[in-house]
Amino acid sequence: MRNRCLAAALIAFVALRALAAPVPSTQPNDNRAPAGHFTQGVLNLQLELVEANWYPERDGGPNLKVYAFAEKGNAPLIPGPLIRVPQGTEVRINLHNALPAAMFVRGLDAHGSANAEPVSLAAGATAELHFTAAVAGTFYYSARSMKQSIEEIGKLNVTDVLPMGEAPFGIESQLEGALIVDPPGALANDRTFVITNWMSGVITPPFREVLAINGKSWPYTERLAAEVGEAANWRLINTSVSDHAMHLHGFFFQVKSAGGQEQDRIYKTDERPQAVTQYMPPGATAEIAWTPERPGRWLLHCHMTGHMSTNTLAPFVNPDAHTSEHEMSGNPSGMGSLVLGINVAPSAHPAVAATSDVKPRQLKLFVRERPASRYSLAHLGYQIQEPDAKETNDPPPFPGAPLVLTRGEPTEITVINQLKEPTAVHWHGMELESYYDGVPDWSGDSLQTTPSIPPGGSFVARMTPPRAGTFIYHTHWHDVSQLTSGLYGPLIVLEPGQKFDPSVDKIFLIGRDAPDEIPTSNLVLNGSPQPPATTLKVGTKYRFRFINIGSNDADAKVSLMAGDHPAMWRLIGKDGWTVPASQVTSQRAYQPVSVGETYDFEFTPEKAGDLMLQVTLAFSQVRLTQLISVQ
Repeated sequence: MRNRCLAAALIAFVALRALAAPVPSTQPNDNRAPAGHFTQGVLNLQLELVEANWYPERDGGPNLKVYAFAEKGNAPLIPGPLIRVPQGTEVRINLHNALPAAMFVRGLDAHGSANAEPVSLAAGATAELHFTAAVAGTFYYSARSMKQSIEEIGKLNVTDVLPMGEAPFGIESQLEGALIVDPPGALANDRTFVITNWMSGVITPPFREVLAINGKSWPYTERLAAEVGEAANWRLINTSVSDHAMHLHGFFFQVKSAGGQEQDRIYKTDERPQAVTQYMPPGATAEIAWTPERPGRWLLHCHMTGHMSTNTLAPFVNPDAHTSEHEMSGNPSGMGSLVLGINVAPSAHPAVAATSDVKPRQLKLFVRERPASRYSLAHLGYQIQEPDAKETNDPPPFPGAPLVLTRGEPTEITVINQLKEPTAVHWHGMELESYYDGVPDWSGDSLQTTPSIPPGGSFVARMTPPRAGTFIYHTHWHDVSQLTSGLYGPLIVLEPGQKFDPSVDKIFLIGRDAPDEIPTSNLVLNGSPQPPATTLKVGTKYRFRFINIGSNDADAKVSLMAGDHPAMWRLIGKDGWTVPASQVTSQRAYQPVSVGETYDFEFTPEKAGDLMLQVTLAFSQVRLTQLISVQ
């Protein structure tokens, strides 16, 4: 009897100590130091699932209580400890669930199957996992109280997750970590960036979210350093249940691989696409490579405006809190969340810059208000003025008219702000000097930083486009209303000697006419929620240029339907990159176009009849159509 009493007392004492134990704080994980230790070629790792306090902004600032992974004996990390091994390595993991809920753990396996079953781990339970890292690639591991994978959860409707509450989006949202398997002999000289997304109000409003890259949210994310001519290799992992469109300023990158939690497609060298924006659906991974050719400060960020705008945590934790100047330091234009800053230093052996005696082409770009009328809402817009043209006070079009430049032609564009608020213009996809890139108080270098353009002010942007293709010009003042009010337009670069012919060169610009949160916000195509019909001719070759600059519409799907079936077209360009002739093939006329992406297709109608161009948002199922009549 006495022994039983002592045992009961001991259990109670341990339980009370556990309850009284302080909740640990997480540390941001830059994914440079692999976890575990090797013994005779075997990776041994002890992982725990624990409750912790997460500081996605400044250390010691506002925090969230979350579940996280930790290597036993160390602080919990967000994202979880990096697992990195050479292909063929035997991996042994001791996995302990110290959480009060059962979890389904995925990704701690050989990655040889797309349908790998998760490990079920009860509260307080421990499992011994043993596998061989048989497949090289970029993967990740995760845990959720739902059995579905992150990709599957990201596709669910709210009614599907209602029985489980909001845990998969909130307190469980940081339970993931990178798992990299290197080919034999490969050098681990790359960087890995894991995207996470905490959400509340998914089921019960108001909706709120905190987004992070490697555990931090801009302006507290890591500042990356590079040097001109120094190759960079990055792995992007979207472990969140949200879509993201990751856009690199100033440079193209090669896509070396694209995959998900269990499988990775590694492209052959001559098959690698080039892009400036990589669409990352829930659970997606990608490996990209690029080489900075010009010094200055640049950005990698998600192009969904809600994911690149100020969204500080303080009001979420304390509704009466106000964002302090400290929280906004280094962030005067409202930029926030999924943003990485890159500082490219000049080369230690700079090349001699080429000089040109060619006189730059001179253009003016007026930023104006468009008053409301009986038939349209008030908008902001861009008015282009060609050289020697007489200035007018005409209201700007909605959206901006095509800005047509020529490859290799030096160009100076004077942006004149006639608004009552500051603005800035980003030349999306253009390879130009950092100072002209258009991110106020960031672009440039230590000697000169790009200013915002005040009301009544102007700014001269200089560029010499090195390639022909489809690009975008748009505001980079991080106010959603500026973008959705009309401060965007197509930027078309032609080969020398070419002229833009709208009769065969068709632009389809996907956007919004108001912020997404406004109930009357419309999905628009070339500025219209009901685009007028257009006519094509049989046997004529057309170039279709698709541009998505919708504020948060990362999941737009474009299709050209001939009755119940897609027509056929040929992909010839992506983000301004010309697809090699060897890769140009006829394919079904269906293409996801994420925010910040452009796609060029060649289309030749073979017979008369009606076609239907459809733009569908997969998440909301909003659909816009345009009749295309072939004669």
